[in-house]
Amino acid sequence: MVVAGLLTGLAALAFPFAPVVQPTVTYHWPSSPTDPEAAAIPLMPYQPISLTASVSCSAARRLAQAGGAGEHVLLSTTPLRVDPSAHPLPGLRVAVVNGRLAVSSAGVDLGSWPVPAGSDCSWTFTSGVDRTELRMAEVVLAVREGDLRPNVIGAFTELPDATGLDLRLVTDTRFSTTIGPLKLSIAVLGVASLLVLLVALAYTDRAVRGRRTGPRAPGERRWRPGAVDVVLAAVLGLWWVIGPITVDDGYISGIVRSRGSNGFIGNVYRWLNAPEEPFSWFYELYYWWSLVSPSTVWMRLPSTLLGLVCWALLSRHLLPRLGRPCAGVRGRWTAAAVFALWWLPFNLGLRPEPWVAVGALAVYVTVERTVATGRVLPLAAALMLAGVTTLVTPTGLLAFAPILAAAGPLVRRLRERSDLHRLPLAVALLAAPASATLLVFANQSLAAVLESVRVRTVISGRPAWYAEYERYALLLDPHDIQGSLARRAPVLLTLLAVAGASWALTRRERRDVAGGPARRLVVGFVLALAAMTLSPTKFTHHFGGLAGLGAGVLVLAVLTWSRAGLRARSGLGRPAIAGLAGVTVVGALVLRGLNTWAYVSNYGLTWSTNSPHLGPVRLAEAVLGLGAVLVVGLAGAVVWRRATDRPEPTLPRWVPAPAGPALVLVIAVVALEVLGFVRVSAARPDTYTLASDAVRTLTGSSCGLQSDLSVETDPAAGTLPQAVGPAGAAEPAMPVVPVDVGGPVLPGVPIPSTGVTPWYVLDEAQREAVLPVVVTLAGATAPGDSIGLDFGSGGQVVARSMLAPATTMPRDQRVMAPPGADTVRIAINAPESTTGAGTGRRAAVSLPRVPRLTPMTAVLPPGSTAVLDWPVAFLFPCLRPEPLPLGTAGLPRWRVAPPPEDPSAEITYTPAFGGPFAGPRLLVTELRMATYLRGEPLREPAQLLRWIPVVPLEEPTPHVTTTSVPGWRADGHTRVPEVDPVPG
Repeated sequence: MVVAGLLTGLAALAFPFAPVVQPTVTYHWPSSPTDPEAAAIPLMPYQPISLTASVSCSAARRLAQAGGAGEHVLLSTTPLRVDPSAHPLPGLRVAVVNGRLAVSSAGVDLGSWPVPAGSDCSWTFTSGVDRTELRMAEVVLAVREGDLRPNVIGAFTELPDATGLDLRLVTDTRFSTTIGPLKLSIAVLGVASLLVLLVALAYTDRAVRGRRTGPRAPGERRWRPGAVDVVLAAVLGLWWVIGPITVDDGYISGIVRSRGSNGFIGNVYRWLNAPEEPFSWFYELYYWWSLVSPSTVWMRLPSTLLGLVCWALLSRHLLPRLGRPCAGVRGRWTAAAVFALWWLPFNLGLRPEPWVAVGALAVYVTVERTVATGRVLPLAAALMLAGVTTLVTPTGLLAFAPILAAAGPLVRRLRERSDLHRLPLAVALLAAPASATLLVFANQSLAAVLESVRVRTVISGRPAWYAEYERYALLLDPHDIQGSLARRAPVLLTLLAVAGASWALTRRERRDVAGGPARRLVVGFVLALAAMTLSPTKFTHHFGGLAGLGAGVLVLAVLTWSRAGLRARSGLGRPAIAGLAGVTVVGALVLRGLNTWAYVSNYGLTWSTNSPHLGPVRLAEAVLGLGAVLVVGLAGAVVWRRATDRPEPTLPRWVPAPAGPALVLVIAVVALEVLGFVRVSAARPDTYTLASDAVRTLTGSSCGLQSDLSVETDPAAGTLPQAVGPAGAAEPAMPVVPVDVGGPVLPGVPIPSTGVTPWYVLDEAQREAVLPVVVTLAGATAPGDSIGLDFGSGGQVVARSMLAPATTMPRDQRVMAPPGADTVRIAINAPESTTGAGTGRRAAVSLPRVPRLTPMTAVLPPGSTAVLDWPVAFLFPCLRPEPLPLGTAGLPRWRVAPPPEDPSAEITYTPAFGGPFAGPRLLVTELRMATYLRGEPLREPAQLLRWIPVVPLEEPTPHVTTTSVPGWRADGHTRVPEVDPVPG
């Protein structure tokens, strides 16, 4: 056992330092000096490992003579013309300025020198992670110590003939590594020695006689499914099909699906595509799972299966350990409701919390096995599970909480084992969790993982551990999706349950509850909450990792605060009143939340914009008022009895014990969640829902949301004709101006004016309320501006629809025509103070049109490649994510973006966030194509953007070789623009 433990530990220690196979990728430009074409080489990260550029004096003279005075660019690694809406990146710029050669790198000016006349010479620029210099022949003209590498988007010149120019660079491929032969051998040795260690521990445990870990009814078969299991499995199965997506399903889907083309699990949306290590092993499982199908229904199946595993651990192991009432029929039905309350809002989808919930509960179960039996193998398994769970996500650290909560009993049990020696035992228990490192560094080196962690630390200002209150502030924020009703209910009820269960476990009479396991469960849950303070982010979805332990605590509290449980301890007086007061406050807080969910899952839901109510009365206020009256009345009766020396009154039969209202709230919230999505799925059969997507996938083929979207490829094709006759005139006449509608330019009218346009004839589809009337507002409107659509019949206004204020970006406004209308016009009323000359306003609105639509699957056929922005990536399984291969970013032709009002995807194109596609964005202009949802044409759940190169671009072929590098080798630090300092 000592040898196996030492080998396991040594393998875990050596594995990160072992050599990995790393590609060396070199680019050379120009490929044809006599016919140069701008080259697209967008690097990711933005700087190369090394770059060498040479410029001949003759090339500089040719450009100076051809261009005359001013600045003329000989060589640049960033585009000479860019889209103004893109974020700039400073690169290498070699230019001739008034007869002098000027050189700058990463925004730092290196100086200028005269161009020699008639001599055959050249300048050579070299830049690496430690030094940047410019020389002519053997003379060093400029040198800078430190990292001054330029950002590289490509190669560009104003020379018609690139003779005398040469650019060579080596990309940064530190993350694109694979396991080497020695590293693979160490992994095999580590796994083999771990298996031997576990077998040795099992052999030593033979001396321990078996003991029961919980009560069992006569004739009970623990693993036989019962009615409660069937019901819960049905709920989880239904939720799998109809349930909501999480805010990060698209994020994780994009990361996972890009693994094949990128070669590693990198963050393709920010952080310079740094690998997700050390928290990524479950992403690898998702990747192999996605190879079967990337559809929503298939990708959400693992979380549903994890829910069944978690329920099995809870119902078959945790509940019996707490005592007979928890393991009985009532306890199981209560546990099913409570488990659904925890699992449904947090743990359907691709986020890591389901894995954490199962891991933490499995740790508790195995720890209790050691406490009950004295066996060591379960403790070693618990340590392994805790280590593996921690490497799922930083929140996974809470898996060690059950071990800490049971530290005292564990030490006592191990000391009772006279057959165990301390050294072998210590080696085994240290080697077990250390073996988890084999999952972290399978393809990455130690230096790469450390650099990945550094990049994340540099880019995002993460809150400190003592800012944990921010998580609970979000939970109680009624205007944030993180404080939704469904998320509040399990967390707030369980926090109340911690107080209630702690009070119950301090009473002397605990005949119905196993005090030791119950105390360890409550303490473990509290320690898990404390462990969450170390999480680098403070989002409420992390509470999903507590689903197993939290459900156990809440079941324990419900059963101990029932009428029977309270009577067994201290009567039904003051404790029951205190419990009712707590349930009243928590119930009001829960019902004050909104029934809101992420993205398309929120479409059609009741109470998604207002808290639950019956008519004008909010349920939260009703519960608080009625509960306060009841609690105050009961408390007054107790005070009166005590003042008159009478016995303290018991709870009247018509007043429920605290467990009753709490359980009613649990069931009500679960019913609201499930039935709400059942209603939405049934009430919206002609448009997209998660349920319809799942059914289509299971019965045939589906391209997700893409199958339900149509695209307006040419806005000009739908311009409405002007009505003829007297109705076609407008008084007063308004000037016609061009309006940018997201790339195309359409005729429109300026908003800083007052008047109406002529009447335009509605299309038949608009008169039948199949398609909306569409106008595009561009530019910011001023306060007081009034823009509306007048709908008419026979030249008379029958209805007016006001348009929302405009921002600086073009924004479509869609309005359905009322019944009976056959014409439409624009009516504008702007205050006089904003219509005069010199106001500087440029707002305008395009003339009305009908969208001419093409199915999105025809515009982007299945299998097409596009940048899939993270909010929407999960819903487009037929499109392939744009790759980020070998230290570069691809040059996309399409981008699928979230709705116009959602700016969250911009991190992917922002250098300060390490956006991987910030470089390609500089090479193109965006042409916006509006989308329309089948059955609900007023909705635009996603945008389609076409990327058109500003200038013709070639894509050079790289030269690729491989080499073996040690795990500690680091090629300097990747530099984040606007964040990392650049040496001056």
